[in-house]
Amino acid sequence: MSVLIGISLSALILAVLIRDYNKTASIAIVIAASAMIFIRIASDVSTIFTSLTHISSGVETAASYIKLMMKVLGIVLITQFTADLCRDCGENSLASQTETAAKIIVVSMILPLFETVIKIVAGFLE
Repeated sequence: MSVLIGISLSALILAVLIRDYNKTASIAIVIAASAMIFIRIASDVSTIFTSLTHISSGVETAASYIKLMMKVLGIVLITQFTADLCRDCGENSLASQTETAAKIIVVSMILPLFETVIKIVAGFLE
């Protein structure tokens, strides 16, 4: 955790100091630091996915739902990362469009799960 904080604070200080002289370099520093942090935490997400896969290995249905949840989590994390970078560069409209597109993708991915839940609830009502 201290490495991530160190990367963030170092990049923040450097970017703020350079921003008045070279805005492009400041943005490049922020993007590079963000990429380093994202790569650093990607291994943790991989560990979580491996653990959940191992836990659910006995139940085939659960494994498919966990895969779906991990895909959605990946989409959400990458979208947040991208939208934040867009906002840092002053492109709020692009950030909003990216988030909207990701929401639509996530909803389309979870439709089969939603359908299954509706069928289960309808079965209880009969």
